[in-house]
Amino acid sequence: MDWNDVSTERLVQAVKSGRMTRREMGQALASVGVAALGTVIMPKFAGAAVEDHPLVFTWSGYEDDGFMGAYMAKYDGEKPNFAFWGDEEEAFAKMRAGFKPDITGPCSYKIPHWNDAGILQPIDSDRLSNWSEQIKSLTEVPGTIINGDRMWVCEDWGQTSITYRTDLVDIEEESWGLLWDERYKGRLSMIDSLIDGVMVAAIYGGAKDPYNMTTEEVAMVKDLLKKQLPLLRFYSNSMTDVEQALSSCELVAAVTWNSSALELTNQGLLVRFMVPKEGAMTWTCGLSLMTDADPKKLDRSYAVIDSYLSKESGYWEIIEWGYGHANARAFDNVTDDELKARGLTNNPDELISSGIFQEPIGNEPELQTMFEEVKAGF
Repeated sequence: MDWNDVSTERLVQAVKSGRMTRREMGQALASVGVAALGTVIMPKFAGAAVEDHPLVFTWSGYEDDGFMGAYMAKYDGEKPNFAFWGDEEEAFAKMRAGFKPDITGPCSYKIPHWNDAGILQPIDSDRLSNWSEQIKSLTEVPGTIINGDRMWVCEDWGQTSITYRTDLVDIEEESWGLLWDERYKGRLSMIDSLIDGVMVAAIYGGAKDPYNMTTEEVAMVKDLLKKQLPLLRFYSNSMTDVEQALSSCELVAAVTWNSSALELTNQGLLVRFMVPKEGAMTWTCGLSLMTDADPKKLDRSYAVIDSYLSKESGYWEIIEWGYGHANARAFDNVTDDELKARGLTNNPDELISSGIFQEPIGNEPELQTMFEEVKAGF
C-alpha cells in the first residue's frame, strides 16, 4: 500500500482497529513523515492526567480494548499510553538512545540480549492476580528467568509456517521446500526478517542448530536464499499485504503467522496453515518491565500486565486474532472446531514440542549482513 496517500488520522484509526500488523505502523508513519518509533497514542481521559498512566511500547494492535478490559474497569475506563515499534531491533535502538517506556512487549528470544543491555527489571509475579491461571510451561520459557529473576512474562504464542492455497498448490508432502518450488515462480513470499525469514532457510537446509550456525551452514543458507530470490514475488513484513495477495491469487503460498490462515478462511478461501515435515517455528511473546520505568506508576504498570494476562483478554485474542494465550482459562469457552480453524490446541506444550521453538540468534550481525547482501543481489 502507498501510505503517502493516507492521512495520519486514518493511520491511527487503522492501528486502533487492530488490522495493522506488527511492523506496519512503523513503516506507515515513517513514510508519511511521522516519527514511527516512540509515536505515542494518548487516550482521552475522564479523570487522571495522561502522565499518570504508564507508557507501553509494543507492536501495533496490542492497544486494542480487547486487551485492556481489566485495566479500564479498574481506572474508570481509562487506558495506558502506547507507543509502537516497527520491529524489536528498532525498538532496542530507540531505547538505547534514551526513549523510556514503562512496559515493553518483546518476544522471548530477545530477552537475554535486552537483559544483557541492562534495560529490564525483574517482575514480581505475586503482584499479578491472574498469575495462578497461567499455563505452567509458559511461566518457565527458556531464557526469560535470569539469575532467579523473572525478566518477562508470556502473554501469547503461535507459529510461523506457510499459508498456502490448497486450490492452487499441488504437493504430496508438506515441507518448507514449497518456497523453493520453481513451479510457483513469482507467486511465493517470505517474511523480511532474520527470525521468520533466514531461519526458514536454515531449517529447510538442515542446519543442526539454526540459531547458532557454523560458517559452513551460514554459507549454505546464503546459497539457498540466493536460489530462492528470483522465485519470490516479494519479501514482506505486512501480513495485510500478504493476505490480500493470497486472496487475489497473486500469491499461492507465503510465510505467515497462524492469524493469516484464520483471516483467509473467514473470507471463504481454500487455504491451509502448513505443518511442514521439518517443523514449524513456535514463538512466545509477552511483557517486560523496564529499568527506566517510572516508580510512581509501578502499580498501574502491574495492572497493565495483569490485564493482558486475564482470561477475558485471552479469549478475545484467540477468537479475533487466532493466537494462543498464556492463560489456561482463556480456552474454557473455545470449541475444538474454533481451535482447529486457528491451527491451535489448548495444550501449547503439544504444539511447541511438535515444532522448532524460536531462540536468541547467536550470530545475528553476521546473518543480518548476509541477508542484506542476498536481497541486494550480491
